[in-house]
Amino acid sequence: MKQFIIALLVLFSATANAQSDCNCQKNFDEIYQKVRDNYGAFSMKVNATTKPAFDALSKKVKEKSAGVTDPTACYFILKEWTEFFKDGHLFINTINPIVPAEPADALLKRAAAVPVQKFNSEASFQAYLNANLAKLAYLEGIWESDDKAYRLGIVKDAAVATKFYGFLLNKKDDKWVAGKTKFVLEQLSETKLKTTYYYADFTSELTLTTVVKNLLVMENIYKFNKVSPIPKEYASQDDLIHRVPDYRVEKLDSLNTLVRLPPFTMSNVQLFVKEMLSQNNSLLRSSKNLIIDLRNNPGGDEAVFDPVFEYIANGPIVRRGSKVRASMENQILLNHELKAIQDFPEFAQSLDPKLRDMIRKMQQNPGTIITAEDKTFNFPKSSLNPQKVVILVDKNTSSTAESLSLEAKQSSKTIIMGTNTKGAFDYTEVRDWGLPCYAWRLALPLGYSYRLPLTPLEGVGIKPDVRIPDTEADWVGFAVKYLSTVK
Repeated sequence: MKQFIIALLVLFSATANAQSDCNCQKNFDEIYQKVRDNYGAFSMKVNATTKPAFDALSKKVKEKSAGVTDPTACYFILKEWTEFFKDGHLFINTINPIVPAEPADALLKRAAAVPVQKFNSEASFQAYLNANLAKLAYLEGIWESDDKAYRLGIVKDAAVATKFYGFLLNKKDDKWVAGKTKFVLEQLSETKLKTTYYYADFTSELTLTTVVKNLLVMENIYKFNKVSPIPKEYASQDDLIHRVPDYRVEKLDSLNTLVRLPPFTMSNVQLFVKEMLSQNNSLLRSSKNLIIDLRNNPGGDEAVFDPVFEYIANGPIVRRGSKVRASMENQILLNHELKAIQDFPEFAQSLDPKLRDMIRKMQQNPGTIITAEDKTFNFPKSSLNPQKVVILVDKNTSSTAESLSLEAKQSSKTIIMGTNTKGAFDYTEVRDWGLPCYAWRLALPLGYSYRLPLTPLEGVGIKPDVRIPDTEADWVGFAVKYLSTVK
Protein backbone atom coordinates (compact mmCIF):
# COMPACT_ATOMS: atom_id res chain seq x y z
CA MET A 1 0.00 0.00 0.00
CA LYS A 2 1.06 3.55 -0.55
CA GLN A 3 3.18 4.63 2.39
CA PHE A 4 5.09 7.89 2.31
CA ILE A 5 6.91 7.98 5.64
CA ILE A 6 7.59 11.68 5.56
CA ALA A 7 10.79 12.85 7.16
CA LEU A 8 11.71 9.41 8.42
CA LEU A 9 13.94 8.51 5.49
CA VAL A 10 15.96 11.71 5.21
CA LEU A 11 19.11 9.66 5.77
CA PHE A 12 18.79 8.48 2.19
CA SER A 13 18.75 11.96 0.70
CA ALA A 14 22.05 13.23 2.04
CA THR A 15 23.32 13.45 -1.51
CA ALA A 16 20.19 15.15 -2.76
CA ASN A 17 21.05 18.77 -2.18
CA ALA A 18 22.40 21.51 -4.34
CA GLN A 19 25.83 20.87 -5.78
CA SER A 20 27.74 23.30 -7.89
CA ASP A 21 28.30 20.65 -10.59
CA CYS A 22 24.68 19.46 -10.79
CA ASN A 23 23.43 18.26 -14.13
CA CYS A 24 20.50 16.25 -15.37
CA GLN A 25 22.52 13.15 -16.23
CA LYS A 26 23.49 12.68 -12.58
CA ASN A 27 19.81 12.45 -11.69
CA PHE A 28 19.17 10.06 -14.57
CA ASP A 29 21.99 7.74 -13.55
CA GLU A 30 20.68 7.65 -9.98
CA ILE A 31 17.08 7.04 -11.08
CA TYR A 32 18.13 4.32 -13.50
CA GLN A 33 20.10 2.46 -10.81
CA LYS A 34 17.41 2.77 -8.14
CA VAL A 35 14.67 1.55 -10.47
CA ARG A 36 16.75 -1.29 -11.95
CA ASP A 37 17.88 -2.60 -8.59
CA ASN A 38 14.88 -1.93 -6.33
CA TYR A 39 11.63 -1.43 -8.25
CA GLY A 40 9.27 -4.23 -7.30
CA ALA A 41 7.77 -4.66 -10.77
CA PHE A 42 10.98 -4.16 -12.79
CA SER A 43 11.07 -7.70 -14.20
CA MET A 44 7.39 -7.41 -15.19
CA LYS A 45 7.95 -4.14 -17.00
CA VAL A 46 11.33 -4.94 -18.57
CA ASN A 47 11.04 -8.40 -20.09
CA ALA A 48 12.16 -10.14 -23.26
CA THR A 49 9.49 -8.35 -25.26
CA THR A 50 9.95 -4.83 -23.90
CA LYS A 51 13.71 -4.79 -23.21
CA PRO A 52 14.78 -3.57 -26.69
CA ALA A 53 12.46 -0.55 -26.41
CA PHE A 54 13.56 0.05 -22.82
CA ASP A 55 17.25 -0.06 -23.71
CA ALA A 56 16.73 2.28 -26.66
CA LEU A 57 14.80 4.75 -24.51
CA SER A 58 17.41 4.60 -21.74
CA LYS A 59 20.21 5.34 -24.24
CA LYS A 60 18.22 8.21 -25.74
CA VAL A 61 17.38 9.80 -22.36
CA LYS A 62 20.92 9.44 -21.04
CA GLU A 63 22.25 11.23 -24.12
CA LYS A 64 19.59 13.95 -23.96
CA SER A 65 20.28 14.57 -20.26
CA ALA A 66 24.02 15.12 -20.76
CA GLY A 67 24.98 18.73 -20.08
CA VAL A 68 21.43 19.82 -19.21
CA THR A 69 21.40 22.00 -16.09
CA ASP A 70 17.97 23.65 -16.32
CA PRO A 71 15.63 21.87 -13.85
CA THR A 72 12.52 22.27 -15.99
CA ALA A 73 14.18 20.88 -19.11
CA CYS A 74 15.64 18.06 -17.03
CA TYR A 75 12.29 17.15 -15.52
CA PHE A 76 10.61 16.59 -18.87
CA ILE A 77 13.58 14.58 -20.18
CA LEU A 78 13.48 12.26 -17.18
CA LYS A 79 9.68 12.10 -17.16
CA GLU A 80 9.79 10.50 -20.61
CA TRP A 81 11.83 7.67 -19.09
CA THR A 82 9.73 7.14 -15.93
CA GLU A 83 6.55 7.05 -18.03
CA PHE A 84 7.82 3.89 -19.72
CA PHE A 85 6.72 1.99 -16.60
CA LYS A 86 3.11 3.22 -16.69
CA ASP A 87 3.04 3.31 -12.90
CA GLY A 88 1.35 6.22 -11.14
CA HIS A 89 3.48 5.61 -8.05
CA LEU A 90 6.83 5.84 -9.86
CA PHE A 91 7.57 9.51 -10.38
CA ILE A 92 9.96 12.37 -9.69
CA ASN A 93 8.86 14.50 -6.76
CA THR A 94 10.03 18.09 -7.27
CA ILE A 95 9.95 20.85 -4.65
CA ASN A 96 7.45 22.82 -6.73
CA PRO A 97 5.20 21.23 -9.38
CA ILE A 98 6.54 21.46 -12.93
CA VAL A 99 3.83 21.48 -15.58
CA PRO A 100 3.92 22.23 -19.31
CA ALA A 101 3.32 25.87 -20.12
CA GLU A 102 -0.19 26.48 -21.49
CA PRO A 103 -0.66 28.67 -24.57
CA ALA A 104 -1.83 32.13 -23.45
CA ASP A 105 -4.76 32.13 -25.85
CA ALA A 106 -6.22 29.01 -24.20
CA LEU A 107 -6.56 30.77 -20.85
CA LEU A 108 -7.90 33.93 -22.53
CA LYS A 109 -10.52 31.86 -24.35
CA ARG A 110 -11.72 30.28 -21.10
CA ALA A 111 -11.75 33.66 -19.36
CA ALA A 112 -13.83 35.23 -22.13
CA ALA A 113 -16.47 32.51 -21.75
CA VAL A 114 -17.06 33.37 -18.08
CA PRO A 115 -19.68 36.14 -17.78
CA VAL A 116 -19.28 39.48 -16.00
CA GLN A 117 -22.12 40.82 -13.85
CA LYS A 118 -23.16 44.47 -14.03
CA PHE A 119 -21.93 45.41 -10.54
CA ASN A 120 -18.37 46.76 -10.60
CA SER A 121 -17.93 47.53 -6.91
CA GLU A 122 -19.17 46.48 -3.50
CA ALA A 123 -20.80 49.88 -3.04
CA SER A 124 -22.89 49.55 -6.21
CA PHE A 125 -24.03 46.06 -5.25
CA GLN A 126 -24.86 47.12 -1.69
CA ALA A 127 -27.00 49.91 -3.13
CA TYR A 128 -28.85 47.29 -5.20
CA LEU A 129 -29.40 45.15 -2.10
CA ASN A 130 -30.70 48.11 -0.09
CA ALA A 131 -33.11 49.11 -2.84
CA ASN A 132 -34.51 45.59 -3.26
CA LEU A 133 -34.38 44.32 0.31
CA ALA A 134 -38.02 43.25 0.47
CA LYS A 135 -37.87 41.01 -2.60
CA LEU A 136 -34.38 39.51 -2.37
CA ALA A 137 -33.94 35.76 -2.45
CA TYR A 138 -32.08 34.50 0.61
CA LEU A 139 -28.95 33.68 -1.41
CA GLU A 140 -28.68 37.23 -2.73
CA GLY A 141 -26.23 39.31 -0.77
CA ILE A 142 -22.58 39.75 0.12
CA TRP A 143 -20.65 36.65 1.20
CA GLU A 144 -17.09 36.21 2.43
CA SER A 145 -14.96 33.06 2.20
CA ASP A 146 -13.76 31.46 5.41
CA ASP A 147 -10.13 32.37 4.66
CA LYS A 148 -11.09 35.97 3.76
CA ALA A 149 -9.60 35.52 0.28
CA TYR A 150 -12.88 36.31 -1.46
CA ARG A 151 -15.63 38.84 -0.83
CA LEU A 152 -18.37 38.07 -3.31
CA GLY A 153 -21.80 39.15 -4.34
CA ILE A 154 -24.53 36.67 -5.20
CA VAL A 155 -27.33 37.82 -7.48
CA LYS A 156 -30.32 36.03 -8.99
CA ASP A 157 -30.49 35.43 -12.72
CA ALA A 158 -32.86 37.86 -14.41
CA ALA A 159 -34.76 35.12 -16.23
CA VAL A 160 -34.36 31.93 -14.14
CA ALA A 161 -35.52 32.25 -10.52
CA THR A 162 -33.56 29.17 -9.38
CA LYS A 163 -30.22 30.29 -10.85
CA PHE A 164 -27.68 32.57 -9.13
CA TYR A 165 -24.28 34.05 -9.91
CA GLY A 166 -21.47 34.56 -7.40
CA PHE A 167 -19.15 37.33 -8.59
CA LEU A 168 -16.12 39.31 -7.43
CA LEU A 169 -16.76 42.60 -5.66
CA ASN A 170 -13.13 43.68 -6.03
CA LYS A 171 -10.58 43.37 -8.82
CA LYS A 172 -7.99 40.62 -8.38
CA ASP A 173 -6.05 41.13 -11.62
CA ASP A 174 -6.63 42.07 -15.26
CA LYS A 175 -8.70 38.94 -15.90
CA TRP A 176 -10.44 38.63 -12.53
CA VAL A 177 -12.13 42.02 -12.51
CA ALA A 178 -14.95 43.22 -10.27
CA GLY A 179 -18.16 41.60 -11.52
CA LYS A 180 -16.43 38.50 -12.95
CA THR A 181 -18.45 35.37 -12.18
CA LYS A 182 -16.71 33.04 -9.72
CA PHE A 183 -19.44 30.42 -9.54
CA VAL A 184 -22.93 29.61 -10.80
CA LEU A 185 -25.55 28.12 -8.47
CA GLU A 186 -28.60 26.16 -9.64
CA GLN A 187 -31.16 25.34 -6.96
CA LEU A 188 -31.94 21.64 -6.52
CA SER A 189 -33.87 22.06 -3.28
CA GLU A 190 -34.25 24.59 -0.50
CA THR A 191 -30.73 23.87 0.81
CA LYS A 192 -28.92 22.15 -2.09
CA LEU A 193 -27.39 23.88 -5.10
CA LYS A 194 -25.67 22.43 -8.14
CA THR A 195 -22.51 24.50 -8.45
CA THR A 196 -20.09 25.31 -11.25
CA TYR A 197 -16.99 26.85 -9.68
CA TYR A 198 -14.27 28.65 -11.69
CA TYR A 199 -10.65 28.35 -10.55
CA ALA A 200 -7.95 30.98 -11.01
CA ASP A 201 -7.14 29.66 -14.50
CA PHE A 202 -10.86 29.63 -15.41
CA THR A 203 -11.09 25.86 -15.48
CA SER A 204 -14.29 24.72 -13.80
CA GLU A 205 -15.49 22.05 -11.42
CA LEU A 206 -18.98 20.73 -10.82
CA THR A 207 -19.75 20.38 -7.12
CA LEU A 208 -22.55 20.71 -4.58
CA THR A 209 -23.22 23.63 -2.26
CA THR A 210 -25.30 23.26 0.90
CA VAL A 211 -26.97 26.17 2.65
CA VAL A 212 -26.45 25.90 6.40
CA LYS A 213 -28.26 29.00 7.67
CA ASN A 214 -25.71 31.84 7.35
CA LEU A 215 -23.15 29.60 5.63
CA LEU A 216 -22.66 28.23 2.14
CA VAL A 217 -20.69 24.98 2.27
CA MET A 218 -19.17 24.34 -1.15
CA GLU A 219 -17.87 20.75 -1.21
CA ASN A 220 -14.06 20.49 -1.38
CA ILE A 221 -13.68 24.15 -2.26
CA TYR A 222 -14.83 26.92 0.11
CA LYS A 223 -17.17 27.92 2.86
CA PHE A 224 -18.80 31.34 2.64
CA ASN A 225 -20.30 33.40 5.47
CA LYS A 226 -23.16 35.81 4.74
CA VAL A 227 -22.24 39.42 5.51
CA SER A 228 -25.16 41.42 4.06
CA PRO A 229 -28.09 41.54 4.52
CA ILE A 230 -27.54 40.45 8.11
CA PRO A 231 -28.78 36.82 8.47
CA LYS A 232 -31.73 36.13 10.73
CA GLU A 233 -30.32 32.76 11.80
CA TYR A 234 -26.79 31.49 12.39
CA ALA A 235 -25.33 28.00 12.23
CA SER A 236 -25.67 26.20 15.57
CA GLN A 237 -22.94 24.37 17.43
CA ASP A 238 -24.39 21.10 16.16
CA ASP A 239 -24.24 22.44 12.58
CA LEU A 240 -20.61 23.44 13.06
CA ILE A 241 -19.73 19.92 14.21
CA HIS A 242 -21.90 17.74 11.95
CA ARG A 243 -22.80 19.69 8.80
CA VAL A 244 -20.05 22.22 8.09
CA PRO A 245 -16.61 20.53 8.50
CA ASP A 246 -14.98 18.91 5.49
CA TYR A 247 -14.51 15.71 7.49
CA ARG A 248 -17.46 14.73 9.63
CA VAL A 249 -20.17 12.31 10.66
CA GLU A 250 -23.57 13.71 9.66
CA LYS A 251 -27.04 12.33 10.27
CA LEU A 252 -28.85 12.80 6.96
CA ASP A 253 -32.22 11.44 8.06
CA SER A 254 -33.68 8.71 10.26
CA LEU A 255 -32.16 5.95 8.09
CA ASN A 256 -28.93 7.35 6.67
CA THR A 257 -25.66 8.68 8.08
CA LEU A 258 -22.76 10.18 6.12
CA VAL A 259 -19.08 9.74 7.04
CA ARG A 260 -16.70 12.02 5.14
CA LEU A 261 -13.16 10.79 5.69
CA PRO A 262 -10.02 12.94 5.37
CA PRO A 263 -7.07 12.15 3.10
CA PHE A 264 -5.06 9.32 4.66
CA THR A 265 -1.96 11.52 4.36
CA MET A 266 -3.25 14.15 6.80
CA SER A 267 -1.23 14.73 9.97
CA ASN A 268 -2.45 12.61 12.91
CA VAL A 269 -5.15 11.18 10.67
CA GLN A 270 -5.31 7.80 12.42
CA LEU A 271 -6.22 9.40 15.73
CA PHE A 272 -8.60 11.87 14.07
CA VAL A 273 -10.64 9.14 12.34
CA LYS A 274 -10.64 6.86 15.36
CA GLU A 275 -11.95 9.61 17.64
CA MET A 276 -14.47 10.86 15.08
CA LEU A 277 -16.01 7.40 14.80
CA SER A 278 -15.87 6.71 18.53
CA GLN A 279 -17.62 9.97 19.37
CA ASN A 280 -20.42 9.12 16.93
CA ASN A 281 -20.67 5.39 17.60
CA SER A 282 -24.28 5.48 18.82
CA LEU A 283 -25.36 7.39 15.70
CA LEU A 284 -23.51 5.01 13.40
CA ARG A 285 -25.00 1.95 15.12
CA SER A 286 -28.53 3.35 15.00
CA SER A 287 -28.40 4.08 11.26
CA LYS A 288 -29.77 1.51 8.84
CA ASN A 289 -27.46 2.78 6.10
CA LEU A 290 -23.99 4.26 6.10
CA ILE A 291 -22.51 6.37 3.28
CA ILE A 292 -18.70 6.65 3.39
CA ASP A 293 -17.30 9.39 1.17
CA LEU A 294 -13.88 8.59 -0.33
CA ARG A 295 -14.12 11.04 -3.23
CA ASN A 296 -10.92 13.00 -3.90
CA ASN A 297 -9.07 10.82 -1.40
CA PRO A 298 -5.45 10.30 -2.56
CA GLY A 299 -4.77 7.44 -0.16
CA GLY A 300 -1.90 7.27 2.32
CA ASP A 301 -1.76 5.25 5.52
CA GLU A 302 -3.89 2.11 5.16
CA ALA A 303 -4.29 1.78 8.96
CA VAL A 304 -6.54 4.86 8.96
CA PHE A 305 -9.41 2.77 7.62
CA ASP A 306 -9.10 -0.02 10.18
CA PRO A 307 -11.64 1.39 12.69
CA VAL A 308 -14.19 1.75 9.85
CA PHE A 309 -14.27 -2.00 9.29
CA GLU A 310 -16.33 -2.73 12.38
CA TYR A 311 -19.25 -0.83 10.82
CA ILE A 312 -18.83 -2.56 7.45
CA ALA A 313 -17.92 -6.16 8.23
CA ASN A 314 -20.27 -9.11 8.51
CA GLY A 315 -17.40 -11.58 8.68
CA PRO A 316 -13.58 -11.55 8.47
CA ILE A 317 -11.85 -9.03 6.21
CA VAL A 318 -8.40 -9.94 4.91
CA ARG A 319 -5.77 -7.38 3.88
CA ARG A 320 -3.57 -9.26 1.45
CA GLY A 321 0.17 -8.74 1.65
CA SER A 322 2.05 -7.30 -1.31
CA LYS A 323 4.78 -8.99 -3.31
CA VAL A 324 7.97 -7.09 -2.40
CA ARG A 325 11.41 -7.09 -3.99
CA ALA A 326 14.09 -8.31 -1.58
CA SER A 327 16.97 -6.13 -2.76
CA MET A 328 19.81 -5.13 -0.46
CA GLU A 329 18.93 -1.43 -0.71
CA ASN A 330 15.27 -2.11 0.03
CA GLN A 331 16.27 -4.11 3.09
CA ILE A 332 18.51 -1.28 4.32
CA LEU A 333 15.74 1.22 3.64
CA LEU A 334 13.18 -0.73 5.67
CA ASN A 335 15.66 -1.26 8.53
CA HIS A 336 16.21 2.49 8.79
CA GLU A 337 12.46 3.04 8.65
CA LEU A 338 11.86 0.49 11.41
CA LYS A 339 14.37 2.27 13.60
CA ALA A 340 12.95 5.71 12.83
CA ILE A 341 9.30 4.90 13.59
CA GLN A 342 10.08 3.85 17.16
CA ASP A 343 9.96 7.55 18.05
CA PHE A 344 6.47 7.80 16.54
CA PRO A 345 4.07 5.46 18.38
CA GLU A 346 1.19 6.21 16.00
CA PHE A 347 3.28 4.71 13.15
CA ALA A 348 5.03 2.03 15.17
CA GLN A 349 1.83 0.34 16.35
CA SER A 350 0.67 -0.54 12.85
CA LEU A 351 3.95 -0.59 10.91
CA ASP A 352 6.39 -2.31 13.25
CA PRO A 353 5.06 -5.89 12.83
CA LYS A 354 4.71 -5.47 9.08
CA LEU A 355 8.24 -4.08 8.64
CA ARG A 356 9.81 -6.80 10.80
CA ASP A 357 8.05 -9.46 8.75
CA MET A 358 9.27 -8.01 5.43
CA ILE A 359 12.84 -7.51 6.68
CA ARG A 360 13.04 -11.06 8.03
CA LYS A 361 11.80 -12.51 4.74
CA MET A 362 14.21 -10.32 2.74
CA GLN A 363 17.12 -11.52 4.86
CA GLN A 364 16.10 -15.14 4.32
CA ASN A 365 15.39 -14.75 0.58
CA PRO A 366 17.77 -12.13 -0.87
CA GLY A 367 17.32 -11.24 -4.51
CA THR A 368 13.82 -12.73 -4.74
CA ILE A 369 10.24 -11.47 -4.55
CA ILE A 370 8.87 -12.08 -1.06
CA THR A 371 5.23 -12.01 0.03
CA ALA A 372 4.36 -9.70 2.91
CA GLU A 373 2.14 -11.20 5.59
CA ASP A 374 -1.63 -11.01 5.24
CA LYS A 375 -3.55 -9.23 7.99
CA THR A 376 -6.95 -10.58 9.01
CA PHE A 377 -9.56 -8.45 10.74
CA ASN A 378 -11.78 -10.93 12.56
CA PHE A 379 -15.44 -9.99 12.79
CA PRO A 380 -18.39 -12.32 13.40
CA LYS A 381 -21.39 -12.57 11.14
CA SER A 382 -23.62 -9.70 12.19
CA SER A 383 -27.15 -8.42 11.65
CA LEU A 384 -26.43 -5.17 13.47
CA ASN A 385 -26.72 -1.78 11.83
CA PRO A 386 -25.59 -0.51 9.43
CA GLN A 387 -27.37 -2.93 7.09
CA LYS A 388 -25.96 -1.39 3.91
CA VAL A 389 -22.78 0.61 3.35
CA VAL A 390 -22.23 2.78 0.28
CA ILE A 391 -18.68 3.85 -0.49
CA LEU A 392 -18.58 6.88 -2.77
CA VAL A 393 -15.60 6.93 -5.15
CA ASP A 394 -14.59 9.07 -8.10
CA LYS A 395 -11.74 9.52 -10.59
CA ASN A 396 -9.62 11.09 -7.82
CA THR A 397 -10.03 8.19 -5.39
CA SER A 398 -6.54 6.80 -5.53
CA SER A 399 -3.97 4.39 -4.14
CA THR A 400 -4.79 3.11 -0.66
CA ALA A 401 -8.28 4.58 -0.84
CA GLU A 402 -8.85 2.24 -3.80
CA SER A 403 -7.38 -0.87 -2.20
CA LEU A 404 -9.37 -0.26 0.98
CA SER A 405 -12.55 0.03 -1.08
CA LEU A 406 -11.84 -3.44 -2.48
CA GLU A 407 -11.20 -4.75 1.03
CA ALA A 408 -14.56 -3.33 2.12
CA LYS A 409 -16.18 -5.27 -0.74
CA GLN A 410 -15.39 -8.48 1.15
CA SER A 411 -18.51 -7.60 3.15
CA SER A 412 -21.86 -8.29 1.49
CA LYS A 413 -23.10 -5.01 2.99
CA THR A 414 -20.86 -2.90 0.75
CA ILE A 415 -21.90 -1.10 -2.43
CA ILE A 416 -19.27 0.84 -4.39
CA MET A 417 -20.95 3.85 -5.98
CA GLY A 418 -19.72 6.68 -8.23
CA THR A 419 -17.33 6.49 -11.18
CA ASN A 420 -14.24 4.44 -11.92
CA THR A 421 -11.46 5.24 -9.48
CA LYS A 422 -8.08 6.59 -10.60
CA GLY A 423 -6.40 3.23 -10.98
CA ALA A 424 -3.17 3.80 -9.05
CA PHE A 425 -2.89 0.85 -6.72
CA ASP A 426 -1.25 -2.02 -8.58
CA TYR A 427 2.19 -1.02 -7.31
CA THR A 428 2.69 -0.81 -3.59
CA GLU A 429 4.97 -0.12 -0.64
CA VAL A 430 6.03 3.25 -2.04
CA ARG A 431 9.13 4.85 -0.58
CA ASP A 432 11.19 7.76 -1.85
CA TRP A 433 14.89 8.21 -2.53
CA GLY A 434 16.89 11.43 -2.63
CA LEU A 435 18.42 12.39 -5.97
CA PRO A 436 21.79 14.13 -6.45
CA CYS A 437 20.47 17.37 -7.94
CA TYR A 438 17.77 20.02 -7.40
CA ALA A 439 16.68 18.45 -4.06
CA TRP A 440 14.34 16.17 -6.01
CA ARG A 441 13.18 12.77 -4.80
CA LEU A 442 12.23 9.60 -6.61
CA ALA A 443 9.00 7.89 -5.52
CA LEU A 444 9.44 4.17 -6.07
CA PRO A 445 7.19 1.18 -5.31
CA LEU A 446 9.12 -1.67 -3.71
CA GLY A 447 6.28 -4.08 -4.35
CA TYR A 448 3.16 -4.90 -6.32
CA SER A 449 -0.33 -6.16 -5.57
CA TYR A 450 -1.17 -9.81 -5.03
CA ARG A 451 -3.63 -9.33 -7.94
CA LEU A 452 -0.82 -9.09 -10.51
CA PRO A 453 -0.34 -10.15 -13.17
CA LEU A 454 -3.84 -11.67 -13.45
CA THR A 455 -6.00 -8.66 -12.54
CA PRO A 456 -4.26 -5.35 -13.31
CA LEU A 457 -6.22 -2.19 -12.52
CA GLU A 458 -3.54 0.47 -13.10
CA GLY A 459 -5.01 3.28 -15.18
CA VAL A 460 -8.40 1.52 -15.19
CA GLY A 461 -9.55 1.74 -11.59
CA ILE A 462 -12.37 0.03 -9.75
CA LYS A 463 -15.62 -0.14 -11.66
CA PRO A 464 -18.44 0.92 -9.32
CA ASP A 465 -21.36 -1.36 -8.58
CA VAL A 466 -23.64 1.62 -9.19
CA ARG A 467 -22.51 4.37 -11.55
CA ILE A 468 -23.46 7.98 -10.77
CA PRO A 469 -24.05 10.11 -13.89
CA ASP A 470 -21.50 12.82 -14.69
CA THR A 471 -24.27 15.41 -14.57
CA GLU A 472 -25.23 14.55 -10.97
CA ALA A 473 -24.06 17.15 -8.43
CA ASP A 474 -25.60 15.67 -5.29
CA TRP A 475 -23.87 12.31 -4.98
CA VAL A 476 -24.93 11.82 -1.38
CA GLY A 477 -28.55 12.54 -2.31
CA PHE A 478 -28.24 10.05 -5.18
CA ALA A 479 -26.96 7.40 -2.75
CA VAL A 480 -29.84 8.06 -0.33
CA LYS A 481 -32.39 7.65 -3.12
CA TYR A 482 -30.74 4.43 -4.28
CA LEU A 483 -30.68 2.98 -0.76
CA SER A 484 -34.40 3.67 -0.40
CA THR A 485 -34.95 1.12 -3.19
CA VAL A 486 -32.75 -1.58 -1.64
CA LYS A 487 -34.28 -4.05 0.81
